[in-house]
Amino acid sequence: MNINALCEKSSQAEALLSNEGIGKIYSYKCPSSDKSRWVQLLPYILRDGTAPELDAEAGGVLVRNYEELWLLKKSAFRGEVIADAGLYSFNSYARERLAGDGITRDTVPLELNYHEIRERGAEGSEIVIYGRTPMMVAANCLYLTQNRKCGKDIKKGHLIELTDRKKAVFPVFADCRYCYNIVYNSVPLSLHKDIDRVRALEPLSVRLNFTTEEPDEVKRIAEAFINLINTGNEENFDFPYTRGHFRKGVE
Repeated sequence: MNINALCEKSSQAEALLSNEGIGKIYSYKCPSSDKSRWVQLLPYILRDGTAPELDAEAGGVLVRNYEELWLLKKSAFRGEVIADAGLYSFNSYARERLAGDGITRDTVPLELNYHEIRERGAEGSEIVIYGRTPMMVAANCLYLTQNRKCGKDIKKGHLIELTDRKKAVFPVFADCRYCYNIVYNSVPLSLHKDIDRVRALEPLSVRLNFTTEEPDEVKRIAEAFINLINTGNEENFDFPYTRGHFRKGVE
């Protein structure tokens, strides 16, 4: 299986540059001078004044909403156009609609279980096998609420935490580039125990989504999945995780 990696932070993308087991690297900025391996990552919310410039030399672009599809249609971009999981493709009809809008590859919705994905079909699609799932994308800013001032940091943003009544900690990234907050799940999705089932679905590729991880952790997790897929070795998966809806789906 082809393994791609999505990196919310530039340092994560740079940590994977020398890893030949990773195919495409999805990030907001190209981590090297070679753009053929780079997929430009677009924001969750597109606003006037914060819309990114599309790089015509990028190997592809990952779109997360229909406004970005409109932006692409107005541009001269001719590379691969990949739909993220939020552009829903629950069935063949939805996939055909996305293809008609210029999508060349879709991401399997995170809400589907194994049997539903098998019925839908994963050929030509990408399956996320690791990463913290966004629970909410909000325009209101937790940093602003806590500190009563903006504290805008375009380069790094702010990583904050929310704790629920069961003491579960949810990372919140205040993304100052695009002025919104992303609330992530308390533990990452990881399908390392189900990799044989993922393989049986015959997706075009699988993807590792890196969000809050530091570069050393990114390297370790990427190597663990590459080793698992190539050799079947399940060592080095010693972190808390969830299987998401892969086994149970949404009721």
